[in-house]
Amino acid sequence: MFTDNPSILQMNSAERQRVSVLVVEPEPNTRSKLRQILLSLEFGNLADVPDHIQALKRMEERSFTHIIFDAKQAQTKQANSMPPKEFLNASMELNDGIIAVASSFEPTVDDVFTLLCHGARGFLVKPFTTETVEQAMIAASKGEPISDAILYAKDRNEALVSLVMTAFDKYALVTRQAMQFETAKRDIPRALFGVKRAVEVANLFAKGGQEKFIEALVEFCIERGNGPASKLGRVRRRLSESKKQKDELGVKAANLTGNLS
Repeated sequence: MFTDNPSILQMNSAERQRVSVLVVEPEPNTRSKLRQILLSLEFGNLADVPDHIQALKRMEERSFTHIIFDAKQAQTKQANSMPPKEFLNASMELNDGIIAVASSFEPTVDDVFTLLCHGARGFLVKPFTTETVEQAMIAASKGEPISDAILYAKDRNEALVSLVMTAFDKYALVTRQAMQFETAKRDIPRALFGVKRAVEVANLFAKGGQEKFIEALVEFCIERGNGPASKLGRVRRRLSESKKQKDELGVKAANLTGNLS
């Protein structure tokens, strides 16, 4: 998910060996299959537990760089299950740098978006394959995290617009820098991936579909154009300040002329 073509992002063998993954999966066969796939992809430092409570205990004992956790476990009858959002928050309190990937069968839009808002870096849809697991791990590890700004947006579409525009801003900045500095060119693929990922997230989660998202995007751009944070806004502000200064000079000149006379 979010990774139609992650070829611009790669993890070499050394990077994969530095990864330590905690798999949180209640179904034994699924848990075993995920372990086998991760090992085949050279993610060699693995641990697994069947539920969220045991996962938190394991994380207190050992540091992990990644967790792949079941996002529907709270709906089971297991005593050790807990709401996935609570588990994600607790995990990030234990390790605020951990890279979390949620997984479930047929996830709903609300399920996924809520977890992304609370720090998840990706989502893995079951049943998974070697390819989808690798894509999810690379995208979560190498891609930009979802911006904290979406937590403070008035609604989902505003949050998604902010996400997309932030990605475009970063891409534009890197592109401008690449025109001046050769070393900046290496950052272009990552920034472009960030744009593609943000647009994909927006297409998946926009409330009311693409039409409502475009309406929110247009509204955002209009407000941004009126504000001083944009180029247009800065021009308007300078013109306003220039006019004010001219008016003040005019008043002073008139007063001086009156005094001299």
